[in-house]
Order: sequence, then C-alpha cells, then structure tokens
Amino acid sequence: MAVSGLKTRKPTGRVPWPCILLEGEEKAGKSWALAQFSASDKIGTLYWIDLNEGAGDEYGAIPGAKYELVEHDGSYAAVLAAVQAVKAQARRAADAGEPPVVLGIDTGSAIWDGLKDWASERAARSARNRELLKRDPNAEITISQNLWNDAGARWRKLQTELLTFPGIVVVTARGKEVTEVDANGRPIEGQKTWSVQTHREFPYAASVWVRLRRGRRPLIVGARSVHVGIKPNDDPAKEVTDKKADGRLLEWLVFDALKCDPGTAHVRDLVPFHGGGLLEHERTEQAPAGRQAARAGGRREPDAGDLVARIGDAGDDDELREVWAEANRSGMLQVDVPTPGGSYTVAELIQARHEEFLEASVESHPAGRRRASAAGQTSAPETPAAVVESARAAAAAARPSTGREETPANPLLEPSPTPDDPGERRLNAARRGVLASLEALGVTEEQIAARFGRPAEQVATRRLTALVRDVIATQRAAGDDRTDVA
Repeated sequence: MAVSGLKTRKPTGRVPWPCILLEGEEKAGKSWALAQFSASDKIGTLYWIDLNEGAGDEYGAIPGAKYELVEHDGSYAAVLAAVQAVKAQARRAADAGEPPVVLGIDTGSAIWDGLKDWASERAARSARNRELLKRDPNAEITISQNLWNDAGARWRKLQTELLTFPGIVVVTARGKEVTEVDANGRPIEGQKTWSVQTHREFPYAASVWVRLRRGRRPLIVGARSVHVGIKPNDDPAKEVTDKKADGRLLEWLVFDALKCDPGTAHVRDLVPFHGGGLLEHERTEQAPAGRQAARAGGRREPDAGDLVARIGDAGDDDELREVWAEANRSGMLQVDVPTPGGSYTVAELIQARHEEFLEASVESHPAGRRRASAAGQTSAPETPAAVVESARAAAAAARPSTGREETPANPLLEPSPTPDDPGERRLNAARRGVLASLEALGVTEEQIAARFGRPAEQVATRRLTALVRDVIATQRAAGDDRTDVA
C-alpha cells in the first residue's frame, strides 16, 4: 500500500558481496587460507595487501596459488588509495560479467595498530605533553578523545570502502584469549575473554566472522546470512565440519555456505546517517525563545555555534576564560559539537585553543625558536584546535544571507599550476572540515581544480578555506543555493 510522502520498495532477498573477518591466534593458517582461496576457479584476480606479515611472497609457492601482491609504502594514504584502485577494478570486472575480484588485507590488525600509533605520536606533540615529557621522558601520555576520534574516522573511511566493495573482501586479524578486566581496568582472576586486535566496530560490520585456532576446526562466530544456519541471538558459534571445506575454506564459505552468486550478488546498500541542518520546527522553536529573552531584558543563553565562533575568535587566554565561564554558567561545557572531523565537546575546543596559545608563546620566545630550529621543525604541531576552523566554516555555510557581504579580491584564490607546500595540505581535521563544507556548498573537486589550476589535493587548506568564504559570499549575493566556481 502506497503511503503519501514515503518511498518504499520490496526486499530482493539476494546475497550481497561478503566482507569476511578471518581472525585467530598466531600460526593458525589465516594467510595460508587466503593464498589457497586464490587457487579457486570461481574467482578472478586476488589482490593481496600485505601489512606487517610478509607471508605474501612465500605463500605464492602454495600449489595452485595465483594472486597479485600490491606494493605500497605502508602509509594510510597509500593503503586507502590501493583499496580504492582495486575497488575500481572490481567494479569494471562485475560490470563486464567476469569472475569476482577478491581483495585480501593481511592483516587488518596492523592498520588499527598504526592508527593508534598515529594518535599517540600526535598526542606527544601537544604543548602539554611535550612539557610533561621534557620533565619525565618516561611519563604516560594522555591521548585526548578528539585524537581517538580522528583515528576512528580514518578507520571508518577504510571500512566503508571495504563494505561497499563490488566483489569479495577478506581481512585477516589477530585474535587471542586475554584476561577479562572490570570497569576500572583491573584483571578479574580466573576469567578469560577473546580479543580481536582490530577496531572494535569491524566484527559488527563484517558480514561473516570466522575464527581459526591451531589444532581445531574453523569456527563461524557469526554471519549476517539466512543460509549459514546461525540465527542471531539463538544459535551459538558453529564449527565448520563439512569435508568440502577442507583445503578450500574461503571458497566453501563464500559459494557453498553463503550461497553467493556472482551473477546476482550486489553491493550492500549502506546509507550513512548524518544530523544535517536545523529543521523548520527547530528554527521556529529557537527564534521565539531568543526574542522572548530579549524582550525580558535578560541575557540570551549562548548556543553551541556561538561558543565555537567565540573560541575561534579569542585572541588570548583572558578572552578564552570568558568563553569558558559563560559555557560553564549555561551548562554547555560538555555539549557535543558535531563537525566533519568528528564530535568534540565545548570544553575540548577551549582546551585546544588554549594549547594553540601555548604553542604560539613557545615559538615566539627566542629560546623556543632556537629549539624549534635545532629540531628541524618548520611548522607548529597539529593540535585539536584545527576543528574550530572546520566547525566555523561549516556553521558559516548554514547562516542565512544578509545581502550585505562583498567579495574582495583575494590572492589566495588566484589560479596557479604549482602545487602548494605539502605541509599546508596535510589531511588533518581542519582540511576534512573545509572539504566537507565545500561539498555541502555544491563545489566539486573538478570545480576546485578548474579554479586553482591544479588538483584539489595539491591546494593548501588556507586556499580552500578562502574558497569556502568566497562561495558563501557569492551565494548570498546571488540568492542561489549552489554556484559554479569554475
């Protein structure tokens, strides 16, 4: 029955392309099973991304094994680019009706370990932690929540590429039995639990979760499938006892157990949720409250957007303390501020801005400049305050037009075929926020390239920020929802 204002469709019942988590203890055969899978005549090319394992070369000697090792430098950017390149090849093969492309990542544990190290290194460069390490080189470094959010955002970007892969994905991971701990982190004597060394979201996201242990049959821990025979919350994990799986575990899992048919398989329809802008009723409910406070002659309580703008505009710690006092008085210190780079509390943004002031004072002092020069530093360490500019740019895109803004000539917007300094185009929280703002404004990467005379990834973040302001000013003047920047 059709419902007015509601778009619906019938479920297809088709089996989607699987994303398999193959985890287990050391030397249990995870990499071996991946190499054996490449011998299957039911698949096309298997692309193997080797990370911290080094088994890819030797396992090419397994009888029948045929796969391609992907060369990379181990960086997040290189691995993400490799996954996207293989994904494009898988799409081409699927559209041409060829056997499915397989992407194997051995091991996913190395990716999350690397992202944790990245967060730790960034934390060590903060002003507070640098002072702490100066006093005690062995001091424990506190990694703030916004840095964990950045690491999680990188993992989720890669995870989304894997979950929407138009072929078969196999990610190996290390798993082991560990002592269970209580809410305070203290070990509980005599209690053990199994730990998978990857981001905690991945076992939820993977369509099939398989565990390997030495001397035991493979165990299907869970599967998002109507064919494997494990009903969620009803059935326990299931040992693989079918003799047909011997020597061909992954081939059996994909084609026999999951009943994946390359002719009808499809990419999972993942629609990510996002908060978006204020709804009409939210705008109308907020406006009368502000007018009512003004008529009463009282002070209007600040909203998160006002506080973010004041944090970014603060020129020193005295102004920052005024913002903190107002946020504390209105009970907004722990209010989350959603931004393209993650969610941060008002208190975290204030602390980040304070750290910027500390950095500036160190760099401005002659001794501080000498130390920075001796250390070979060419720019201030990245701090969580980058998200303030990101939040302000996103908020500016949502503000109503006043019709009074003019767009002055800006040298930052001049086209040039020469790439900007790599240090000015690092993919940090500020850059992600600015790119998200441009996307929200309807500006494509092609338009950015046409505007600056070079690809978007070669344009400095400050130039992209100037473009955000220019587009907003142009849209306000023209009264259009979108504009052509080319």
